Amino acid sequence: MLFLIIALGAGLILAAQNAINAELSACLKSLIAASFLGYVVGTLFLLLLTIIIGDFSKIADLFSAPLWLLTGGLFGLIFVTSCIILFPKIGAVETVMLPTLGQIVAGMLFETVGWFNVDIIPMTLLRIVGLMVLLLGTYIAVVLATKRKTLASRTQNNQASSRLVLRLWAFGAGVLCTVQSTFNGQLGNLIDSPTVSALWAFVIGLIVLVFLKPNTWQVLVRGIKMPQSWSAGVAGGTFVTLMSLLIPKLGPGLTVSISTLGVMVGAMLVQQFGLFKSLRQNVSMTQVIGILIMLSGIILIKMF
Repeated sequence: MLFLIIALGAGLILAAQNAINAELSACLKSLIAASFLGYVVGTLFLLLLTIIIGDFSKIADLFSAPLWLLTGGLFGLIFVTSCIILFPKIGAVETVMLPTLGQIVAGMLFETVGWFNVDIIPMTLLRIVGLMVLLLGTYIAVVLATKRKTLASRTQNNQASSRLVLRLWAFGAGVLCTVQSTFNGQLGNLIDSPTVSALWAFVIGLIVLVFLKPNTWQVLVRGIKMPQSWSAGVAGGTFVTLMSLLIPKLGPGLTVSISTLGVMVGAMLVQQFGLFKSLRQNVSMTQVIGILIMLSGIILIKMF
């Protein structure tokens, strides 16, 4: 029960991190600078946490791990950066729900095929029905809710194709998030330290961002003084650590499913109240119905 509550909390943290990262990016007018600062703070936070809990010596165990397990941080960087870009373009709820759909579909695929050393779970009729229910809920919450909120116009029709691309991007980001969580979880289990696993993921992301030239030092100095940088970094580090801890205990499918509830509730709160200076939009009844149907699909897939 405790692990389920932790998974729920991890989802709430991710929803908040998405909104904070988007706010930080807008303040700095630089996507790369916002990501870089978040990774700097997250790395420092995880390094301090590793020292406090006495796992610093386990960093040496990373060098004996399989190379493919060490690449989770790259997928995590793509996921975080994608969420920052997509948040102001498609809104808080869609930025959460579409990656969530990608995570669950990827988790089902990994478990069915047994990819990445995941325990195989046979594809049953009930799991297929659950996936169909999940897709129906996503369509209602994302597509129908958008149609109800906007008037049909020529301009909107011209934007439909670009919005479809953004939604597919969000779905793909969710797939990569599952890859990251699976890799990090197995790495943390291998070296017996989810904190060191999360620290390594942040170090890899930080190295990549350095080569992307995060912006002028003036922007970085200004950003590091902003509370959003520290909030985003701590939230990101906490989320990755919790997922690394939970996946070996609950499995990738159940971990993603339970954290989904927290993510969705958090995203709805962000959108409804305009938290973290995000665009305030009332959550419609259509979105609520769609989310409840999605959750029903998750239960069918993962609980029975």
